[in-house]
Amino acid sequence: MDKAHRRVLDRALGYLCNGADAVCDDLERCGGVPRLNSMTGGYGWDDDYVWDSWADFQWVGFLAGRLWLLHLLTRRQRYGDAALRLCERIGPVLARHPTVFSSTGIDMYYALTLGHQITGRDDLKAWAFAGGDNFANIFDPKAKAFLQIAGADRIVIDTGLNLPSMLWASQWEPERAALAYRHLDTVLEVGLIRSDGSNCHAAALDPQTRAVTGLFSLQGWSNDSTWARGQGWAMLGFAHAYEASRDPRYLDAARRAADWYVDHAPRGWVPRYDYDDPDRETLPYDSCAACIATAVLMRLARWLPDRAERYRSVARETLQALLSNFLTTGGVVLHGSWGRMRHIETGKPRLGRFPQEDVMPYGNYWIAECLYRELSDDWSVLSLDGHA
Repeated sequence: MDKAHRRVLDRALGYLCNGADAVCDDLERCGGVPRLNSMTGGYGWDDDYVWDSWADFQWVGFLAGRLWLLHLLTRRQRYGDAALRLCERIGPVLARHPTVFSSTGIDMYYALTLGHQITGRDDLKAWAFAGGDNFANIFDPKAKAFLQIAGADRIVIDTGLNLPSMLWASQWEPERAALAYRHLDTVLEVGLIRSDGSNCHAAALDPQTRAVTGLFSLQGWSNDSTWARGQGWAMLGFAHAYEASRDPRYLDAARRAADWYVDHAPRGWVPRYDYDDPDRETLPYDSCAACIATAVLMRLARWLPDRAERYRSVARETLQALLSNFLTTGGVVLHGSWGRMRHIETGKPRLGRFPQEDVMPYGNYWIAECLYRELSDDWSVLSLDGHA
């Protein structure tokens, strides 16, 4: 690694620590459960963990995961202690209640599973296992897939990000990953990764038969366009599946999605929210998509020698762009967007402020994972199959 690149990484790590120190200070003062503020990237504090409301979800798992990785990178115990306190607030709740929306899988993996990997604490593993059992509540046996939200009539490309705790648990009990693999197979069968490697966001389900009635986009420009963060989710979900199973079908899916992403890398390396919106140059970036995809390209470069140089090159250029132009001195990744939110359901809240930008929950975790993978050769703590 050249000295200039190392200086950029070290400076960025310091920025993330600035933000982590502020969180730790607040946690020590007031306790409670942190809630991401999408205007500032900072955190407010609630009395209780919200596990049953998409509109009120706090995104605790991503913060805990970021703290765990900073603890490993800096050896600062306060970050590990803070992450553990968050796990202790959310773990018993996830273990007790049937899942009602898929994003709680984030908290199971990025908080509890990573916590167990780092600390060896059996209670974190037990909560993650019980949470995985409860996740079956949103599996639709007719559709052969997890629903985004209990009772919803759709399957989405995003859900792969919520499954790694179940894939990881299959090291001890293989059946724990059965529904996760069935879901991912369904995603491939219905065509949420298109033949050219681009993603389609969602599949609509018939309310009675649960057959797929069409493919559409919830957050992109059109049903036929490519939503940038969806491309990151496609890469991530199948990279997870391959790492846990070593099934070449999943590696092929991740490769096709990654090839599309690399082939369509924009000037400046960070995509706008949708690759096909004719007005995209005046609309928000999706910095989260770039953070997610960069971390996945680093992983795929280890598994695909024929693409390693190209993937590493795009990953490094993108990371440099993110750290130089999108990361604040407080460690917040700016210039994100929920997207167009084209299908607003009656009585449901509208996420985000599109066409204005928001601070998104995803980038603030994945920028930490990118730094961890770039600064560390041993990735075993993030492994889903027990290997580096």
